[in-house]
Amino acid sequence: MSQYGTNAWKAYNDNSAFMIEMAQKELHKFRKQIQDLNWQRKNDQLAAGAKLRELESNWVSLVSKNYEIERAIVQLENEVTQLRQQQGDENKENIRQDF
Repeated sequence: MSQYGTNAWKAYNDNSAFMIEMAQKELHKFRKQIQDLNWQRKNDQLAAGAKLRELESNWVSLVSKNYEIERAIVQLENEVTQLRQQQGDENKENIRQDF
């Protein structure tokens, strides 16, 4: 037994060392893939954040323009109302002058 036991033990140790080495290589490969994936996700999120800031800025600009347009419309409507009132007053005076 001492003759074959040591050889069997050495073979077992060699096999175990080989399996550990292969498992460590695979672990390293998976960690590299995880790192690459996390890096890609980070870049995607940074790009999306920049795009969101750009879109938000554009949205704020458009909302401001809409507000200015609405103010201009109200102002023009008021001017139209005043002009109609002036025209109506002038028509009333013309009618009075005719009589």
